[in-house]
Amino acid sequence: MISAKTQLFSSCTVGLTSIFRRLLLWGGLAGLLAGAAQAEALQSLASIQQAAVVYLEGQHANSARPPQVTAGHLDPRLRLTACDTGLEAFTPPGQRSVGATTVGVRCAAPVAWTVYVQATVALIHPVLVVRRPMPRGTVLSAADVDVVEQDVARLTMGYLVDIEDIDGMALRRSVVAGAVLHPGLLQHPTTIRRGERVTILGQVGGIEVRMEGQALMDGAKGQVIRVRNLSSGRDIDGVVVAPGVIQVRL
Repeated sequence: MISAKTQLFSSCTVGLTSIFRRLLLWGGLAGLLAGAAQAEALQSLASIQQAAVVYLEGQHANSARPPQVTAGHLDPRLRLTACDTGLEAFTPPGQRSVGATTVGVRCAAPVAWTVYVQATVALIHPVLVVRRPMPRGTVLSAADVDVVEQDVARLTMGYLVDIEDIDGMALRRSVVAGAVLHPGLLQHPTTIRRGERVTILGQVGGIEVRMEGQALMDGAKGQVIRVRNLSSGRDIDGVVVAPGVIQVRL
């Protein structure tokens, strides 16, 4: 027969075993919950990249076309505390809003941190390009150009989009087919040649005075060139205002 003491000991043992198992189970669950809480407390790297993209897109909100923004990868080893105050993106000193750039993303609380995200911003717009190789001095017309979409963020010299801006303009230098036209590449064609007889226009007391002169250098519309007054033999500077016409101050 089993004594009462033996039964009591056996019952206590079973009870303690059950309690121990429950403690182990709750301890395991608590560990899992703590691990999950720790994982949730980390700021996702994707959210940081997205904050940088949204910020750069906002810098070009008034553009005719939205920019194409690509954020670079962040080091997957980064472990940043989740931000309670919202991520704030900003432009570090010396950085541009187009092309290859860097955006700062920071958090104020509960732990202050800052991450720098490398990004690329492309602005795709139609620009004018020449259809074929052309020598210096070529006078352009609409038949000489095509409209092509390009990333204007890469066009550091500028670009042109309106045919009226190039019609009748001359190339400052030779170009290859497909070259993007920009303001520094164009000039008014030479309209006055050195040695050419020209008309010199001046104003004296509100009266227009016309004199015969001789150009001492080539000139295009808007340029200042040296001209000789054939009546007085005096050399003066004047602005080319039309073919064969130079405006001077008397």
